[in-house]
Amino acid sequence: MYDLFVLGQLMDESMSGYLMQSILQQIVGRQRKISFGMIYPLFNRLNEAGYITISEVKSENNRFIKVATITEAGKKRFYELMAQKVPLNPNLDFTYSVKFRNFHQVDLKLKEQILHDYQTYLLKSQHLLTQQARELESTKISKTDLKNARWVIELEQMKMKAALDWAKESIEQLNEGEN
Repeated sequence: MYDLFVLGQLMDESMSGYLMQSILQQIVGRQRKISFGMIYPLFNRLNEAGYITISEVKSENNRFIKVATITEAGKKRFYELMAQKVPLNPNLDFTYSVKFRNFHQVDLKLKEQILHDYQTYLLKSQHLLTQQARELESTKISKTDLKNARWVIELEQMKMKAALDWAKESIEQLNEGEN
């Protein structure tokens, strides 16, 4: 997941670990803390794999900073990661978000595939929510708990519907040549 993010950012331009951390922190928001202790080991691992090179460059204030640049192998890896199915895990939404942010780097066919995969995931999740709501009715819980559980499921269903509407509209825009 973070490999895709870093490689995607470097597809646009070389950058320092400081800038990479800053951009990633803005994207994930305050829900997660992105530390330099995460970025630099990631840079080192990607460097050892041959996906990026790291060079020391003199900055405007005459300090040396480490700047990462994507290699041809890194570009190939980026496209492989973009084409991979997103696994069901707690980072699924973030992974799709990273993929969507990198749409300008891939062709129309891959954009469509990613959006269709996302739509399929959402439809399956919507079905599971509907099933969960039905099964909830036969669960022996208090009326108050049942009411609150229905309320939370309703929220999830509304979020799912909004995401499905967004995916459908995005696919239509691609087909109309707007993206």
